[in-house]
Amino acid sequence: MRDTVGILVVLTFLLRVKGEAPRVGYCIEDQCFAVFQDQADFGTAQKHCEQENNGYLMTVRSLISHSILLLLLGIHTGDYWIGLHLPSGQCPDQALFLRGYRWITGDNETKFQNWGRFDDVCSSKCISVSKYDFAWKEQPCESKVDGFICEYKLDSPCQHVIVKGDESVLYETPLRFKGDNLLTLPQGTIATLKSLGSKYICLSEQWIQAPWSCEVFKGGCVHDCSSVNQQPVCTCPPGKTLQDNNVTCEDAQNDPCLDSGCAHLCQKKDDIYTCMCHHGYALAEDGKECKDIDDCIDDRQCRGQNFKCVNTIGGFECRCQKGYVFENDKCVDVDECSMSPCDHDCTNTIGSYNCSCLDGFIRMTEDTNRCQFVCLAAECSPECDPSKEYQCNCPNGYILDDKNGLSICVDIDECEMRYCHHNCTNTYGSYLCSCDEGFDLVGSYGCVEREPSEGSGFTTPYTPIIKDPTERPSTVKAGGLLGIMVCIVVVILVMVVLTHLILKRRGNLDIAFESQDFGNYGLQQVTRDKYKTVSFDRPLI
Repeated sequence: MRDTVGILVVLTFLLRVKGEAPRVGYCIEDQCFAVFQDQADFGTAQKHCEQENNGYLMTVRSLISHSILLLLLGIHTGDYWIGLHLPSGQCPDQALFLRGYRWITGDNETKFQNWGRFDDVCSSKCISVSKYDFAWKEQPCESKVDGFICEYKLDSPCQHVIVKGDESVLYETPLRFKGDNLLTLPQGTIATLKSLGSKYICLSEQWIQAPWSCEVFKGGCVHDCSSVNQQPVCTCPPGKTLQDNNVTCEDAQNDPCLDSGCAHLCQKKDDIYTCMCHHGYALAEDGKECKDIDDCIDDRQCRGQNFKCVNTIGGFECRCQKGYVFENDKCVDVDECSMSPCDHDCTNTIGSYNCSCLDGFIRMTEDTNRCQFVCLAAECSPECDPSKEYQCNCPNGYILDDKNGLSICVDIDECEMRYCHHNCTNTYGSYLCSCDEGFDLVGSYGCVEREPSEGSGFTTPYTPIIKDPTERPSTVKAGGLLGIMVCIVVVILVMVVLTHLILKRRGNLDIAFESQDFGNYGLQQVTRDKYKTVSFDRPLI
C-alpha cells in the first residue's frame, strides 16, 4: 500500500515538470540545481523555477554552493540569473555585506559574496553570473539574459546506488537531467545498471526494482507493462521473451507463445507457456480467453463514506453516491436546493432534498418536483396571471364563473353528464362511478353483470372508482353556457316555424290542384233543400 501511494506521489511530481529540458544538473544532500538555457528576464525566470516543482532561483550562500555554480556553468557561455535582487525603491549600500540586496527567498543570510563592478544607481536591479569570472553582475531586472539556474529542495531523496566492481549506473532524474556521478537523487529518479539492464526507481529514500506501477514510465519495462493479479508485469511481443532482468526482451527460439492464442498475455517458461489476463479480468475455462470480473464484489473497494463502487471493463471506479460530490478526497453533500429543482419550497437533506407546495397546491404524482393548483371545496379562487388578471385558470373538474363581480372556480357536477353506467357520486373536482349489486366495474365507468359462483349465494359488493378528468381547466363561464343554450333553443324554434310555413304552403298547393281537377267535370249547381238530397251527376263521356 505504501509503495502504491508513493508511486502516485512520484507520478504527480513528474506531471508537474514543464518547459525546456535543462542540459546540466547536480544534486547534493537535500538540494538539486538545474541549468536552463531559456532567454528570460528575472521575473520570468523565477516563475519558471516555481512551476518546476516549487523551485526558485539559485542562492549562492557558501563556498560549496559557489563550487557547484562553477561545475554547472563549466560548459555554458553567456549570463545566467541567480536568485539575488535589489528590492524596488531601495538604493545599494556598499557598506553592507550584500549591499542591500536580498535573496529571492526574502532573507539576506549568506557566508559568501563575489561582487563584480559596483553601480550606485537607485533602481531595481538583479544579479547574473557567467563562467568567465563567476562575478556577481548587476543588471536591470527587465533585461533578458541567456538563461537561469533553479534550486530545488528534496523530500525523502535517495542516496546513490551502491554497485560492485566496475558496474556503472545511469541516473535519469524527474528534473530532466542525467548523470552517472550523482550522490543524491530526488524521488522519481530512475537508475539503470548499464551491464545488466536492471532498473530501479527512487521512492521514499529506497530503490524499488522494476517493474513498478505501470502508470509511471510503463513500470520501467522496455516493451510494455501489464497488471496481472494486481501486480505489474513486463511483457514482450510475439517472438521475443523476457530477460532475467524482468524489463528487457530478447529474441526467442521456438517461442511457444507465437501460436498460443492467448487473448491478453502469454508467459513463457522453458518450452511451455501460460496465458494470463490483465487486471480486472479472469482466465476463462478454455485457458486462453479473458472475461471481465466484477471488482465491486469485494467489499473492501471504495470504503470511504458515501462512496460507491462502479464496475468497469477491466476494473472499477469509486464514485460518490447520488446527492454527493467529490471534494478534497471526500464525498460531500450537495445542496440541491441551490439549483432550484422545486416549483415552490425546497428543503435540503443529507444526500437528497424535499419539495413542498404552497397552500392551495399539491405535488404532482408524475413529477413530485412540480406543484398543481387544487381546490377542496365547491368554490374557490382561481389562479390568475398577476400581469393579466383576466387570464385565470381553475383546477381540473372546476369551471370559471363570476360571482359578485369576482372570478370564482365552481365545481362541475360530472354526474349530470352521465359518464357512469349505473351510479355516480359527484366529488370536489371529480366524481365516483359504482355499479349495482351483482355487477362489476370495468374500466372507469362501465358495469358488467357478474357471473354467479358455484355453491355461493353471495355477491361481491360493488367497487367505486374515482374518475380524475385530464382535460385542461375550462375557462368557459356559466353565463357563456347559458348563452349557448339560449342560442340552441332559438335555432330549434326557427326550424319549427320554417317547417310550419313549408307545410302550410304545401297545403295551399294541394287545394289549388284539386280545384283544377274538379273543373274537368261537369259540375252542376248544387241546391240545398230542406226536403231534398244533394246529388252529383257524373257527365257522360
